[in-house]
Amino acid sequence: MPVALFWNLNRRTLCEEVAQLCNAHEVDILVLAESHMPDVEIQRSLRRETETVYIAPFNELSSRIKFFFRYPPESVRQVADSYGVSIREIRPPVGMSLLLAGVHLSSKLYVDREEQSSQARLVTRMIEEAERSVGHERTLVIGDFNMNPFEGGLVDADSFHSVMAQSIAERKMRKVRQVERRYFYNPMWGKLGDGSQGPPGTYYYQGFKNRELFWNMFDQVLIRPELLPYYRKEALQVLTEVGDRQLLTGDRINGYFSEHLPIMIGLATE
Repeated sequence: MPVALFWNLNRRTLCEEVAQLCNAHEVDILVLAESHMPDVEIQRSLRRETETVYIAPFNELSSRIKFFFRYPPESVRQVADSYGVSIREIRPPVGMSLLLAGVHLSSKLYVDREEQSSQARLVTRMIEEAERSVGHERTLVIGDFNMNPFEGGLVDADSFHSVMAQSIAERKMRKVRQVERRYFYNPMWGKLGDGSQGPPGTYYYQGFKNRELFWNMFDQVLIRPELLPYYRKEALQVLTEVGDRQLLTGDRINGYFSEHLPIMIGLATE
């Protein structure tokens, strides 16, 4: 079961914490956003903590995303890179191949909702082109979307077209204005609010506008229908501790570590 972990580090120096998470959860694929730490320092920490070598393939255009893989170099192939998105084909020594897209889309601090939706559409087209290139749609998207699951960039048919119900995603696609639009399944809907296991979201912000959500689910995983047979609900987690240290302080995120909580997913692909 390959395990993928994503964490927006918010420019914090967290080599040891990242390595501890990877060791505790036997992470195969590590994806980081806003990491200003040299790759070699992260790799050293991973080697000390896990006694495993992680490769760190270079992202040509998207420095916003960093990958670390617990696979041989020949198992990972670059498919596409652009601003805020990096796509890799993974062919592990055991199990089927996957297409992995790591994303870190633009923040609401700098662009409006319309611009966010436009960027989401561009990323979706990139993913579709990558799927055609590799010849399959076993695609996993993970990262910081800077949008909640219910916002247009995530749910619009001409964008990610991600749905909250697995039964809908299993239909694979629907026609909208005579154009076939493929689904993603977004399991992060089930992590929203107090009714979910774990925290109400992955990012907390208390502003002064008339409408404030406080908790947001910016960090998400999207799954193509072709991977749903290998998805297990219990294998998706929003992590709240590193060793014996808590990433939450009361009902908020402990900003000493990051403003975001890490997320993790495992797929039973063997």
